Amino acid sequence: MAAEAQSTDPLDLGAWQGDRAQIEAAPRSTFGDIDDLPSELRFQVYVSRTIRARERQADAETAGAAAFILVTPQQQEELKVGRSFNRTVHMGRVRLVGRIHFMTPRAATSAFEEYSGDANGVFERIAELQCDDVPTMVYDPGAGKTRLSYYPKGTRTDDGMIEVDLDVGPVTEAEILAVIDAVYRTELCTPDNSGPTKVWQNAGKGYPIEEAERTVQQFLRVGLAARFHWCTIRAEQAGKLGRTDLEVVDNRTGEVGSVTHHALLELKVLRSFSHSGSAYAATAAEEAISKGLNQAHSYGNDNNTLLRMLCCFDMRSDDVGDTTTFAQVRTEAATLCVSLKRWYLYRSSEHMREALAQRERVAANDRSSAGN
Repeated sequence: MAAEAQSTDPLDLGAWQGDRAQIEAAPRSTFGDIDDLPSELRFQVYVSRTIRARERQADAETAGAAAFILVTPQQQEELKVGRSFNRTVHMGRVRLVGRIHFMTPRAATSAFEEYSGDANGVFERIAELQCDDVPTMVYDPGAGKTRLSYYPKGTRTDDGMIEVDLDVGPVTEAEILAVIDAVYRTELCTPDNSGPTKVWQNAGKGYPIEEAERTVQQFLRVGLAARFHWCTIRAEQAGKLGRTDLEVVDNRTGEVGSVTHHALLELKVLRSFSHSGSAYAATAAEEAISKGLNQAHSYGNDNNTLLRMLCCFDMRSDDVGDTTTFAQVRTEAATLCVSLKRWYLYRSSEHMREALAQRERVAANDRSSAGN
């Protein structure tokens, strides 16, 4: 039986039908998608979006400098005294450069003072204000490449300073992998010297926490939001086929009404044990990988996503390598256009050092054998 043709008529808006043109032309909100994330990350993303909104204006500045200093709402109220205040700075319609802005994590309003000078001089003024020890972003626009630098420890030091990329465009697999690799190195590769959020219940015994997938998901969501500030990083989006783990979606920079689903990440944590110490069946990892492959393919097709990735975080007792881990699905994954990626989580720094040393010894032996 032939499939019934779907109607291409626009959805009837009922009582709002007369306002269709206004609704379709309404700009998408800058706020809301990251309000549950850490305040310093929100500050970075919202300032970046404010700058992009300004740079899209015909009268945007291409010279001068600006600083954005992170403050609390109470501090911003106090800093209003003797300074100007703007409630609509986030819309991009007012000048940003030639000013030092005091902003809360939402960066929707600014208590600011005028500043005349270049980007180097702005550091001196921040020091005079005794604000060089708080998170700050320094903006140096140009007709070509705009520079936006984030100083997490304040402008008195370059420690931890990062360059924020304001360019928008296609989200590549290489860029996503770079984000995941960075999260892996700082938070996941070993339990040593990591932050307060843990993925191990008992690393020595190989017991992950009960909500290991959800914890990894949140780590990655933070990293992706920091890198792709113009996108929305969606987590746990429900649909007819199930819930997606993570999506990178651009619903801000394109034509009105356009949405680009750049990437879908299906996450799986591979375990030897449960959080309570119960051993998993030997086939559990293969079953999880097969399920994840189908999910990445189905969810990606459902949303017409450009990149579909199955990302496995391996907490099993033995690191068997990528080839063995994905042996049963590699051909099918190529057919379904799903990338297979894996990161192994070591149980201690010593465990990781031993594994890396052994890997180098094996590689050296292979090189020696090839030379004979």
